[in-house]
Amino acid sequence: MTGLLEGDRTDLSFIACGFEGVDPFATKVYAVTQNLAPGETSTYGEIADEIGEKQRAREVGQALGHNPLPIIVPCHRVLGAGGKLTGFSAPGGVQLKLKMLEIEGAQIGSAPGLFGDLPLSVKT
Repeated sequence: MTGLLEGDRTDLSFIACGFEGVDPFATKVYAVTQNLAPGETSTYGEIADEIGEKQRAREVGQALGHNPLPIIVPCHRVLGAGGKLTGFSAPGGVQLKLKMLEIEGAQIGSAPGLFGDLPLSVKT
C-alpha cells in the first residue's frame, strides 16, 4: 500500500490468491475485483451482475468489507451505484479510497467534468 500511496500504479492481478476457507460467493467477488486494472473502476452492482448474482450488490459490498488481501484484491476500485464513493472500511475511509483512485488516474462518474482531466481532490 505504501507504493500505491507514493504514486506506484503497479497492476497486481497476476498474483495467485488462495482463498481457502472463504465463502464461495466472496471468492467470486474477489476474483472479479482482482481483475480491475489500475485506474479502472466498477460498481457493487456490476460485480454482482458479472458473477451471476444480480440482486446481491449489498452482499458484494459486505464481501469486499472483509477482503483479506487489500491492494492485491483492489476493493478501493469498487464504487457505489452511479459512481458514488461509498463503502470503504480501511482506516482513512472514503478519503483514502479517493486518494488511491486519484493516484491511479481513475475517472469517477460517467463523463469528464467541466474542467476536463483535472485530478480529483481530497479534502482533509
